[in-house]
Amino acid sequence: MTYLGNKEKGLLYLVPTPIGNEQDMSPRALVVLAEADLIACEDTRVTAGLLADRGLPFKELISYHDHNEQARSELILRFLQEGKTVALVSDAGMPAISDPGEILVKKSLEEGIKVCALPGPNAAITALAASGLSTRYFHFEGFIPASGKERKDRLSYLAHLAPTIIIYEAPHRLLKSLKDLAELGLSRRKICLARELSKRYESYLYLTLEEALSYYAKEKPRGEYVVVLEGREEFFTRLPEALAEEKEQELAALRKEAKSLLAEGLSPRSVLSLLQKYYDLPKNDLYREIQSLNP
Repeated sequence: MTYLGNKEKGLLYLVPTPIGNEQDMSPRALVVLAEADLIACEDTRVTAGLLADRGLPFKELISYHDHNEQARSELILRFLQEGKTVALVSDAGMPAISDPGEILVKKSLEEGIKVCALPGPNAAITALAASGLSTRYFHFEGFIPASGKERKDRLSYLAHLAPTIIIYEAPHRLLKSLKDLAELGLSRRKICLARELSKRYESYLYLTLEEALSYYAKEKPRGEYVVVLEGREEFFTRLPEALAEEKEQELAALRKEAKSLLAEGLSPRSVLSLLQKYYDLPKNDLYREIQSLNP
């Protein structure tokens, strides 16, 4: 391995912790935590408990979470620049993946500090591997915005992605997210709902989105979910007739919107300018459709 950082500086370890089953903590991770000069963690109480349960010694713990990530990154950098070893952990899973850590990693690399990520527990990859959906290409989204335009835009973006999609969702928002995805025309997509991974009540549901809505209309969602959703490419390969249906629906929506704009007195070229960014049609084909509607 070639590393171009300053070897006189410290070393930042990203240490994954169990997402449920305590036996998933690797021996290497335990050694790093025991030997680190400083452990930065989301919740010092959680990490202190993890260390105490294993009888591990530790030198110092400091909190590093969403609300202090920026300021604490500067403090941790000073430790690293002094040649000390820092271990970064989250409460569960891999630091920097839907958990704090991204800022510290970027700043460390900018300062020539070596970053070493240990392999270990990760809910997204665990669920994907068992999903039965394509693992060749995938998009990890993590948590979707809870509300507003940002949420609407992200869901619309996800609906048009070709690869398998991985989403994290809390139980109280699961049904809303399933409904929102269905409203975007994804009812026939396959979906794997993985909950409480590696814990006592771990379970996987293999359904279509429509079936998942019916199921959770009767059953209350419990536990943290990883939602693995079939991407456009796999869906249209499985159901090629759905692609023709989608194109016809898109064409019908285009014609309706274009006709309305033309009736308001806009020219075909003005309508083209307004609509071309919303419809996945070649510009010339789109213009011909608009012209065919012009009275």
